[in-house]
Amino acid sequence: MYRNYYSNRKRFALWLTALTLGAGCEAGDPEEGTTLPTPTEEMTADPCSFIQCQHDGSCRVDGTTPMCDCPGGFTGLLCEQNIDDCPANACENGGTCVDGVNSFSCSCPAGTAGERCEIDLDLRLTVPRRMISDKPITLRAEMLDPASGKIVTDGCFDTLGNVTVKRADDGTDVPVTVTVFDDHVPVPNDSLRFYHGVGSVSLTLDGGAAVPAGEYMITVTVGERTATRHLTIESGPTWRVMPATLSGADLTWGPNENIRLSQHNTIVPAGSTLTILPGTLVMVDTTGRLEDGTLLTINGKLSAGGTIESPVYFFSERGASAMTHTISGSSLSNPNAWRGIFFWGAESSTLDWVILTGAGNGSIVSHPRPPILNLNNTHSLTVQDSIFTDATGMVIQSPGRGTSTIRRSLISRVGIGAEFLSNGNTVLIEDSWWTSIGRGPTSPLRYDGDGIHVDGASSKQAIKRCYIVDIGDDAIDHSNSTFTIEDSVIHDANDKAISMTNGALTVRNSLIFRTGSGVRGSAQVYNSTILSPSPIANPVTVLDSIIWPNQLSSCDGEVNYSLLGTGSSLACGTGNMSVDPMFVSPSTCDYHLAAGSSALTASSSGGRIGWNN
Repeated sequence: MYRNYYSNRKRFALWLTALTLGAGCEAGDPEEGTTLPTPTEEMTADPCSFIQCQHDGSCRVDGTTPMCDCPGGFTGLLCEQNIDDCPANACENGGTCVDGVNSFSCSCPAGTAGERCEIDLDLRLTVPRRMISDKPITLRAEMLDPASGKIVTDGCFDTLGNVTVKRADDGTDVPVTVTVFDDHVPVPNDSLRFYHGVGSVSLTLDGGAAVPAGEYMITVTVGERTATRHLTIESGPTWRVMPATLSGADLTWGPNENIRLSQHNTIVPAGSTLTILPGTLVMVDTTGRLEDGTLLTINGKLSAGGTIESPVYFFSERGASAMTHTISGSSLSNPNAWRGIFFWGAESSTLDWVILTGAGNGSIVSHPRPPILNLNNTHSLTVQDSIFTDATGMVIQSPGRGTSTIRRSLISRVGIGAEFLSNGNTVLIEDSWWTSIGRGPTSPLRYDGDGIHVDGASSKQAIKRCYIVDIGDDAIDHSNSTFTIEDSVIHDANDKAISMTNGALTVRNSLIFRTGSGVRGSAQVYNSTILSPSPIANPVTVLDSIIWPNQLSSCDGEVNYSLLGTGSSLACGTGNMSVDPMFVSPSTCDYHLAAGSSALTASSSGGRIGWNN
């Protein structure tokens, strides 16, 4: 009788709860006018036999009342309700949130991809999810080919994009000011400059702390490409302030937390790992004194792991004033900047999806810029998908003998890119952009700002698929090492494209133009195009390459199947010629070969010669 009467077991559970607790009839009890029978001995002996918890919920008895304990993602008396896990503004670029079980996913509109539709398939943005109203924010934008997903690298560095910030609720514009690191290549306010498809910008909100906290939208537009990301602005946030020596809970930052470094030197002890989780903002106080910025010392290990949607972001508490190139007397430090991160010992650290700005205020070691990331002993570092910009120092310096791996990262608007100085280090740099480096205020001190410096006869070093562009001194400086450059482009360096002191270089499928000179030193060059004066000081081997318009004798080394500049000697080697290579458009940095070029069929195998990306 009772089983038939209470076939709706949820109703029975409500009834039994009301009866045993003396709460009377409530919503969900039997209909009005129905007489509730007295519970039988069977019913009170095993109340769980009269309900069935759904979705793998488990029944327990509280007194005489059966209750369901629900697994994650479900709620309700019988665990019958799937909790809506979609947070506000879960999906970017107009994506629709789809609730799952203890999870959610995004249904992305055409032209977008990624876990939260954060990747626009023709303009990919990396930008912090949160911003402090009176502090800068830094972003990277990459122009993509939607069909292949690869960066569109056409052009020089004359492409400008536009960046705007609007309130999410009503679309009201929020005025912004772009940070100017130096003025050697002007960038209009609210704009960013692209170098072969990759651009970055740092900006502040004109209203500062008066800008209300809430949800905003940041949009980048370049030509027909547009991408938008959600941006949460916080005003007067709470910070977790770190002690001088980290231990226990202070060795984990985030996720989505505000961390403040207020000590002159914050130390991670040997044997400890500092873990920084996605979305963490790290604000660094500084002293205001020259060559004396705040330092983070890693005697153990650092694991900083952001995501494209929620990168880890380091910045100075002094904001935009720390992100400009300054000269004070003979010092190239900015007193408003912090110092950087120094690594010691034999551990291996990682930086994934990290944005670091406003650093480099320290003592000078080697070339005249203070190091930011300094690798000592045999400490190794892997950097991936990260951004280092608007910092007056040298981004990476390695006097140690560890392994440095840099992938898919942007180093731009800094004093010096990197120096790997020791004998016996290992360096692999792949798919990275080194742009607008070694510039600064008009002064002799702006020079000797190299893009990358590699040293050491026992070192193993390779640079692959990189753009090294707009460099104040040498694009690549070098001492003694034997290293390789592959599938890379170097142009607009004030001095040499590659400056070599001893050692040897191998160049494969690379393009060099508009530099003070080409390669100073001994080089083997294959399938490459060199258009700078003094193209190769000591050509050991030149094969299937274009050296134009400057002269190179075919008798200087093993020179074969190459196009040499007007007036070059062709007395030696095989298959060499001296004719116009017929580039598509040098004025727009397009050095592909035009139809009808003799170089299209001039290689040792009957194919094209020179660089081909």
